[in-house]
Amino acid sequence: CGTGRFTIPLAQAGINVVGVDLSPSMLAIARSKLDELSEEDAKRVSLVEGDMRSFYVDTPGGERFGLAMIPFRSFCHILTPEDQARVLDRIRDNLIDDGRLIINIFDPRLDWILEDSSFPESPLRKHHEFNHPDTGNRVVIWDTRRYDLEKQLIDEDRIFEEIDNDGVVVRRSYAKWSLRWTYRHEMEYLLRLSGFEIEALYGDFSRGPFRYGGEQIWLARKA
Repeated sequence: CGTGRFTIPLAQAGINVVGVDLSPSMLAIARSKLDELSEEDAKRVSLVEGDMRSFYVDTPGGERFGLAMIPFRSFCHILTPEDQARVLDRIRDNLIDDGRLIINIFDPRLDWILEDSSFPESPLRKHHEFNHPDTGNRVVIWDTRRYDLEKQLIDEDRIFEEIDNDGVVVRRSYAKWSLRWTYRHEMEYLLRLSGFEIEALYGDFSRGPFRYGGEQIWLARKA
């Protein structure tokens, strides 16, 4: 669910949505966005604090879901194959027969990983830049990464700097997280192992063909 990036538009399109997230702060932001919706749209959304690895959503009447989505690479934050399988098993339990699952992860670029992994820590790099929507100040995002090639893990530290028109850093904040990269055929095996049939693998959000180093967008059916 996160902050409602997908949940809110789905509700506005007339779809009933249950959003699951482990982070209370993320859910708080999502709830604040519900206050900006019409009463009819807001009623379509239920927000649940829970862990993807163990959740089971109770709905009125005990009905299951026709579609589950894990967008924007959230599945990459599941850091072991065992836990990845647990997530897929729980999703399958929550789906109706023939229910669908959509998962988006990144396809790893091995040349980038191998280049960076030759250092104990990758050099600090500029990741992105944008203007703050409230202050108009420039915001620059920097990151540095550490790789565990055996476990397929990336530990990333990210620095956010807000810079005013005089070039002074008026605010600096830090974040860190870990990601696991999953190869194409590894992901296919995990889905099949958890009782899904692969319907499509896309390489972009326009349903383009899969391309190495791009996106993995999986559409799978509960078998």
